[in-house]
Amino acid sequence: MKVRFKSFGSVRRLLKEKVIDVEVPNYSTVRQVVNRVVELGGEELRNLIMHDDDISGNLIVMLNKKDVETLGGIDIIVHDGDEVTILPHVQGG
Repeated sequence: MKVRFKSFGSVRRLLKEKVIDVEVPNYSTVRQVVNRVVELGGEELRNLIMHDDDISGNLIVMLNKKDVETLGGIDIIVHDGDEVTILPHVQGG
């Protein structure tokens, strides 16, 4: 199935595209989609997105424009045509 992956900031610069379509098996999770994107993007992207074997706490991960934390976490199942987005935390004052 295809899932759309959108990125912003540093992740977007490394992928060189704002939106990519990612093929993943049925019943994949958001975590698996992100892992697939990391595989496609290489080591520099892995260092940016991952912290050990988990997604960095410096990023916001969304599924269909909703924070995955409000949907039950990163292991929520995605469906064909869903959209996973990674955003950097915005800081400032």
